[in-house]
Amino acid sequence: MPDIIVPGAHDIELTALPIGAPVGIVDDFLPVDLAEAMRADIDAHFDNPQKHRGETHQVWNYWFVPDLYTYLRTTPEKIIARAKVDAFVGALRDWAVTNMGMGTITWPVLSLYVSGCRQNWHNDAGNGRFAFVYSLTRDERATVGGETLVMREGDPLRNNLTRPTAGSGFYQAIAPRFNRLVVFDDRAAHAVERVDGSMDPVQGRFVLHGHLSEAGIHVSGPLAPAIVNDEVNAVSRMFAEAHAADLSAWHGPLSLRLSIAASGIAEVCDILVDRVVHPGTGAKGWDDLRERLCDHLEQMRFPPAKDKTMVILPILFGEKPRALR
Repeated sequence: MPDIIVPGAHDIELTALPIGAPVGIVDDFLPVDLAEAMRADIDAHFDNPQKHRGETHQVWNYWFVPDLYTYLRTTPEKIIARAKVDAFVGALRDWAVTNMGMGTITWPVLSLYVSGCRQNWHNDAGNGRFAFVYSLTRDERATVGGETLVMREGDPLRNNLTRPTAGSGFYQAIAPRFNRLVVFDDRAAHAVERVDGSMDPVQGRFVLHGHLSEAGIHVSGPLAPAIVNDEVNAVSRMFAEAHAADLSAWHGPLSLRLSIAASGIAEVCDILVDRVVHPGTGAKGWDDLRERLCDHLEQMRFPPAKDKTMVILPILFGEKPRALR
């Protein structure tokens, strides 16, 4: 097997998830050689159907939940070489930390959708902060459907009081393009469009999917993580205590990137991801709270070091802030 080359943490940037948006799309996520090698293992699994054996092919769970799920799933290493799955998970983790501040990756599930398979509307608010769906579906196939559907935000009634709306007016439909990564807020209602056409499994929808969540502060540079953690924890506690009443109803993840100069002065606080939302409609004040938090972080001072240090800080509002450990 040829060497597996995976992208570095800074090789791919999330360009389709503006601050506050619920969905992000990254095309050509993996090096094409790795993506094709993973797909080749899938094709090889279904090759020569007359020679399939129980010990190698009775590995698919037909997951049927009435009115909700209809598809086949398995652990990916039963179909795709473990080294390739490890390479995908490693690349996803590097990318998710750098671009979203999410360092915990659930082990992916490999799912297959043949004709008649689908997912009905649901959300995964208790499973993580963001869902990921990575497609190994061929762009040219003898089936249709399989789009990931994500409900648009806002009240569909109040947003469309004076205009007729259908289909994509209510949800975003994202095609399962080969080597495409989709991430979206786990709290968002989502579904998978029914697949129709050929019953040949290689013509179906293949995706690796799971969930992303925070794993703590990520520090790169000469400053010791313990020093950064202590200072950030202190500032975050002070901010939370000072604004407890204002923060009480807000919920969701905020990921920040802080640049600390060699002098020890915190210079720039950038927003990577902001999915903090309020249960009420028309609530205001979050932008001001976020700006105040960044101001506090930019006032931090650290010991001098040989070079600058980059800190990626995920903070979860509305629950115990596990990210600040």
